[in-house]
Amino acid sequence: MAYQSIEPPSGRFVGSARHKSLREARAPASPPRHLLSASILTIDDVDELCQLAYDFETGHATSTAAAGRTIALLFFQSSTRTRLGFEAAAVSLGAHAIGMEDMSSSRTNRRVGESLEDCAAVVSRLCDVLVVRHHEPGAAARMAAKSVVPVINAGDGWNEHPTQALIDIYAMRRGLGSIRGKSIAYGGDPRGRVVRSLMRLLSLEGPREILFCPPPHYEVPADVLAMIAESQIACRIIPTIDTALTNCDAVVMAPYDMTECAEPATSDFISPHETPPDYAINAEKIERLGSRTQLYHPLPRFDEIDPSCDDLPNAMYFEQVRLSRFMRMAVLDRLLSDS
Repeated sequence: MAYQSIEPPSGRFVGSARHKSLREARAPASPPRHLLSASILTIDDVDELCQLAYDFETGHATSTAAAGRTIALLFFQSSTRTRLGFEAAAVSLGAHAIGMEDMSSSRTNRRVGESLEDCAAVVSRLCDVLVVRHHEPGAAARMAAKSVVPVINAGDGWNEHPTQALIDIYAMRRGLGSIRGKSIAYGGDPRGRVVRSLMRLLSLEGPREILFCPPPHYEVPADVLAMIAESQIACRIIPTIDTALTNCDAVVMAPYDMTECAEPATSDFISPHETPPDYAINAEKIERLGSRTQLYHPLPRFDEIDPSCDDLPNAMYFEQVRLSRFMRMAVLDRLLSDS
């Protein structure tokens, strides 16, 4: 797979002649391969991971690459699905998950001030894969530069969340049969890290068009629009979610405000989650419009999708969670197979 490779810093070994001869006789270790951005994935990578996820789901995969290995979960931001999802994936693969319940009590905090680089250098020598979530864009890459094992970016500020995007693609492929030629809408705050990763992967899938239904005070990031334009996929902004529910094959929803993505763990910021009616989905709206549009959401949700939708055939978001374990198993298996 075309995972990003970061060369470790060179250093000089100092020791006896016997130790030096043993070191020179040993083959040099390859630098670890990381999953830091969706941009490093090709369509072949996505196909391979989706097939492997399906094989894990159906019990046809028999890989033992992760058996007995250790997965370190370093979540400097709170998480429910991603953290538990990786832990469940590790257990399913026969691996072990380690990590602190509260990373703010670690030495890598404002009070003590251990650097992310030192944290990675230490923890990577105690595990086989690092899974990192942090409020700073680029935090995962900083840690990967010092890690001696693969690093998975589980969300770094506003930047990216590549494994969530892979999960979304896998779920939409399963729900729609194929994304090629389909109309896909994104509702909610377009600045979130999932958006950037998801649009990179959607650009490989060949949808007919991508629609955004953002709150009026949040513009779609310019680099995201440029990415879509470069892929020659039609793109438009719509004023209400009703347009997506009547014209699109799938809607990926998100909270109305994702500002907390860039907030440190110690922040007391509370997102204004209240969603205006024009941007929210409920069962009454689905029925009134006669919509068959499939509803996806990386979660957590607030009021952008009402619980009245949960039992509708359109609702795919809890199935999305079920499928997430198999995609995370696929990612861990591939990285450990390469390392």
